[in-house]
Amino acid sequence: MLHQLRKTASGWVAYLIIIPLVAAFAVWGIGDILTGFGSDTVLSAGDTEISAQRFNAEYAQRLDDFSEQIGQYVSPQDGRRYGIDRRVLSQLAGSVVLSEEARSLGLAASDEMVATDIRTDETFFGAFGQFDRQTFELALRQNQLSEQVFIADRREFLTRDQLLSTVTAGATPAAGLAEALYEYRYERRSVRYVTLPPDLVDTIEDPAEDVLEAYHSQAAIRFTRPETRSFSVVTIRPSDIAPTLAVDEEVLRSEFEDRRGSYDQQETRSVVQIPTPDATKALEVSEKLRAGAAIEEVLAEINLNIDDVTISDATITGFLSPDIGNTAFSLEEGKVSDPIDGPLGHVVLIVTGVKPAVPAVFEDVREELQQELVAQQASDAVFDIYNEIEDERAGGALLAEIARGQSLDIVTVEDVTEQGLTVAGPPPANMPNIQGLMPLVFANDIGIGIPAGDLDDDGYFWVEVTDVSPAELNPLDEVRDEVIALWKREQRKVLLEELAQSLVKRGNLGESMDKIAEEFDRAALTSQLMVRRFNNETFSRIGVTNIFATPIDKFTHALAGFGDSIVLMQVTSIETPEPGDGTAELSEIEDGLKTTASDDLIASLVVALQEKYEVEVNYGLLDQMLSPGTGG
Repeated sequence: MLHQLRKTASGWVAYLIIIPLVAAFAVWGIGDILTGFGSDTVLSAGDTEISAQRFNAEYAQRLDDFSEQIGQYVSPQDGRRYGIDRRVLSQLAGSVVLSEEARSLGLAASDEMVATDIRTDETFFGAFGQFDRQTFELALRQNQLSEQVFIADRREFLTRDQLLSTVTAGATPAAGLAEALYEYRYERRSVRYVTLPPDLVDTIEDPAEDVLEAYHSQAAIRFTRPETRSFSVVTIRPSDIAPTLAVDEEVLRSEFEDRRGSYDQQETRSVVQIPTPDATKALEVSEKLRAGAAIEEVLAEINLNIDDVTISDATITGFLSPDIGNTAFSLEEGKVSDPIDGPLGHVVLIVTGVKPAVPAVFEDVREELQQELVAQQASDAVFDIYNEIEDERAGGALLAEIARGQSLDIVTVEDVTEQGLTVAGPPPANMPNIQGLMPLVFANDIGIGIPAGDLDDDGYFWVEVTDVSPAELNPLDEVRDEVIALWKREQRKVLLEELAQSLVKRGNLGESMDKIAEEFDRAALTSQLMVRRFNNETFSRIGVTNIFATPIDKFTHALAGFGDSIVLMQVTSIETPEPGDGTAELSEIEDGLKTTASDDLIASLVVALQEKYEVEVNYGLLDQMLSPGTGG
């Protein structure tokens, strides 16, 4: 959640701070710019400080991200061994020098900017798709953040946004680079070609016995029967039980009354919320509006636009503070409030619209409510069955016995590979569709009590390995024909490659494609125009790469896109596009180059600011926070 809070606060700024800044500090070396000092602050630059709480929050999020990436828990101490603490220091060091520079330039995010940013952050939207005060407060509590700290953090992000937007506004790639890249990417070529199938090679005699035996050993993996396993699976899902359940009408009505608040359409109000710098100005604004001054006139005096301060169709919890919400819902439509001391300063409210509450009707939500209650009952029943099965397994009961006792279906799958396939190829018809099943089967032996697994639909599954057939090399006498066929196929590939190389040489010495094709009783064909990313069953990726690396009129070759054939090719046309031919494509390239240029500018700025502002790190406090047993 904290990651989401910070991510949505900055948008592209978060990306610029996390990625280029780490790279920038990596260039200079964090040890070159950070020195220890004695204070309760983890990191500082000038007057900008990073608290221990802030570092812990960022470090915890990086640990969570890394744990999810590698699929196992990473402790704070382990994180240090992976260098995660230094990455966080690099990121935060970039943040403080940027914040310090923004402060020195007099940049700041206004209260209305911060309020609008928070109110439009979907992280804090409630059930009605709008900002919800309760959701906002819950998010802060879950992340152990005070409202004041969060607002200050959000204001800092927005301030840095102003600095970075200014820096990157002039980011432009080198003149002509986009056009050159466009010409390269969208250059088109065509070839004349002839396909050379493997049967052009003369008949290959069977290999001698010693050669065949050696090849059988050399290619043993091709002739080895893979390990197979047999297993049984039992599943239980809420959807298996739900059709047998029903909810009494009286229970439905009682539940409806208990939940009425969530079904009723709440009263909403549209409000103009005017921020002011202090209580005196707020009182002045309130008095002017009550005296009949137009809203637009008053807003113009304080350089605000009505669209920036209008909150549409908000519930009572859709305001940044309860005081503001309560006031908004106590005013009559068209009335002006007294000044209110809110979390971002003094504001004045004008109610511009009221939509009354609409009570829910039982019949309208009956079906939805019944489905929800049935689903809950089914989940409870499944959990009860789960506990019963686990008790039986703990007592030594086999899965087949348990299935009979619980009247559950048991699926038995025989002789499948680790990929869930039969030796013959296709999967068995009764193979269960359970994510992670086969790794579980092949990680355990017969008689091992495999823990129950979770299903995506809140169900459970149990699996029991019943048989293991180890991998085994098939004797030569059993696969002789297959070994001979594979050996001959490999020999044909070698001879066909030698033939293609000789034909390329002849073509480049002046022999025509038509003459070469006629030699093999084939006709030379002409391809469509193709770009560098083209490929199909005739022209493989390597083949297209060779085409674009070959001068016009010259020959090349490559394995076909499908099968063992080789395609002999002669480049016959090269078309270089004009930039005006693909406006959309050129714009896409220009945008990509601008992004790269912006990243370079940000990284250069950070390096420069490292020299301007000395960054200090309290390594003593950091070691204390991240030492075992400190809870850091």
